[in-house]
Amino acid sequence: MRDDPTFIDRIQRDLSDVRWPEPQEIRARARRRSRRTVALATVAVLAAVTGPVYALKERTSAPPDAAVPASTQSPARAEIPLDSLVAVTEVPVGSVVPLGDAGLGEAVRLDPTLQRCGDDRGVPTVPAYSRYSRSQTLLSPTKKGRAPARVELSQDVYRLDPLVGARIFTHLRALLDACPDWHSVQSVVAAGETTLNESRHAWETAASNFAGDESILVRHVAFAPDGPPTGRTLQRSTPVGMTVVVQVGDLVTVLEASPDLGLRDADLEALGRVAARRLCAAANPAC
Repeated sequence: MRDDPTFIDRIQRDLSDVRWPEPQEIRARARRRSRRTVALATVAVLAAVTGPVYALKERTSAPPDAAVPASTQSPARAEIPLDSLVAVTEVPVGSVVPLGDAGLGEAVRLDPTLQRCGDDRGVPTVPAYSRYSRSQTLLSPTKKGRAPARVELSQDVYRLDPLVGARIFTHLRALLDACPDWHSVQSVVAAGETTLNESRHAWETAASNFAGDESILVRHVAFAPDGPPTGRTLQRSTPVGMTVVVQVGDLVTVLEASPDLGLRDADLEALGRVAARRLCAAANPAC
C-alpha cells in the first residue's frame, strides 16, 4: 500500500479541519444578506426617481455669480392716456366745451356713408376692433335762446394690433378708389306717404403721408336737392366735410372737423401732425 495520500484523502483531511457554521448562523447570514440587497435596490430606485428632479432644480436655478440682466425695454403701453388727444388750445376754434370717453373693444369708425357706397361697389366690409380707445368731442357752448351746441371737432384714438392698423388704411384706399362719386335713391316713408330720397356723394384723397407712420386726408362732398319738387337737381353743398386719419405705431386716430370751421387742407394737415406728436409717447413702439 502506498504511503502517499491520494487527492481524495487530502480533501477529506482538509475538510475535517473546516468548522461548519450551525444552521441558525447560516439562516441569520442569509437574512442579513437579503436586507442589504433590498436596501441597495431601494437606494438605486430612489436615485433613478429623484435624480432627474434634483438635476432639474439645479438647472432652473441661476448660478450665484451669474446675475440675470435687467430688461432694457419699457413695458408695452395698454390704456390710452388723456394727453394722447389733441389739446383744445391746439385746435383753431374759439370757446368750446370738451366731452370725453374711453372704452374697450370699440369698433373703428370711419365714414359710414363711404362704406355704404363700398357695399354697392363690391368692396367688402373689414371689421376692425380696438383693444383700447379714447375719444373727445369739442362742442360750441350754448347760450339761452341760441341754437343747440354744434360739434366743432371729434377725435377717436384706437389701440390696434399692428396688422389691423395696416388693414384700415388698405381698406380706406380701396373705398376711395371705388367711390369717387356715388348716386343713390332710397324710398322714405313720411306721413304715411312713400317718397324717393335722392342723394349724391363724392370722395377724394386730398393729401397723404403728411404725418405719423401713415396718414390720409379725405374730402367728402355731398350734393343736396335744389329747386322745387318737380325737376329739382342735386347741387354741390358747401362747405365740404374733411376727415384726417393718422397712424403712429399701434395707435390710429380719426379726426373730423366741422365744415363750418372753414379749415383749409394745409390747416388739417397741420392738425394731423399735431395729433401724431400727441400719439408718439403712448404708441408701441414710442417715437
